[in-house]
Amino acid sequence: MGEPSSQGRIPELDGLRGIAILLVLGTHYIIVSGQSQVASFFQFVFLLGWSGVDLFFVLSGFLIGGILLDVRASPSYFRTFYIRRFFRIIPVYYLWIVLYMLLVGVGGSLLRAHTRTGTVPPLGFDIYAHFLFLQNFAIVNYIAISEYWFAHTWSLAVEEQFYLVSPLLVRLCTRRRLSVLLGTLILAAPLIRLFVRSHFAEGPWLAYRLMPCRADSLACGMLAAVLWRSESFRERVTASGNKLYGLLGVLTAGLVVLWKWFPNPQSPLTETLGFTWIAVFYLLILLLALSRPTGLIASLCRMAWLRELGRVSYCIYIIHTAVNLFFHMALRHAAPQSSDAKGAVVTLLAALGTYGIARASWVILEHPLVRRGHAFKY
Repeated sequence: MGEPSSQGRIPELDGLRGIAILLVLGTHYIIVSGQSQVASFFQFVFLLGWSGVDLFFVLSGFLIGGILLDVRASPSYFRTFYIRRFFRIIPVYYLWIVLYMLLVGVGGSLLRAHTRTGTVPPLGFDIYAHFLFLQNFAIVNYIAISEYWFAHTWSLAVEEQFYLVSPLLVRLCTRRRLSVLLGTLILAAPLIRLFVRSHFAEGPWLAYRLMPCRADSLACGMLAAVLWRSESFRERVTASGNKLYGLLGVLTAGLVVLWKWFPNPQSPLTETLGFTWIAVFYLLILLLALSRPTGLIASLCRMAWLRELGRVSYCIYIIHTAVNLFFHMALRHAAPQSSDAKGAVVTLLAALGTYGIARASWVILEHPLVRRGHAFKY
């Protein structure tokens, strides 16, 4: 999610994307049904794996904010930005929606024969709303396969809504005013989530998925992009390695508290203060990766396999739950689970299949489209 800055691709950020998608895969693929100490252990390890989405948000804020800041004076500022975003985001995402419509519309009898419930989810507004990235505004009535196909795409809607707002903010605000505004958003987001939780029947669901409620993660990344373009800030951050690691220790301790006692993302503490704490934690990880190129975090993020996962993470994110379902239905004739040896092996095969599809998508579709988008210059 996101794209490189105008100054070139930053390898550490691809590695951070790789970490983010691994966290998400751990949450969605390690499914325990029954008694399995091994599977339960790994599920426990990934209790906060859902926060990989927050890492994606921080990275998107940093990368998109940086691009906009670097080209804010361009006469084709809005046009070029949205054309490039279109080529990066829309084709793969729309293709995924159309494939679902074809699967349900043409292969409904096949789905009915190979599901335990015999249910074929209908095509209606709940599905068509995904074309407009509206799936995070109200609880969607996902049925059977549609949940595996679309339920996680609320985060794509959050990012697209962010892309509608952020270019205007960068264009109209001075850097100082933008920094103040972003800082205000970070502080206000927990209060917005608390208000939504308290005043709406679907409050916890909405507070997890509405873009203003998740603005702190995106704003953290964007604020980092603003500050990183100040030479004095970069010098201070580079010279404050020990202090940053000390702060990282404090943030890690808070993260452990959330992981052990409040891992549910919709629990009151996690959904209010916890999201902001997690966003600041990932912001610090980002700054350490950029400012300490010889440090442990940067070295980890430059590992080739993590960078490769990060490069193809967009397609992986879109398809991973549906691919896992198809592998389990085809090989086990059951819903996904990782509790026994067969289930774990099938899950591993699904992960490999997901990567293979994403890699092919990058080579055949996504990379050529990104290059086509970059033919439009600022």
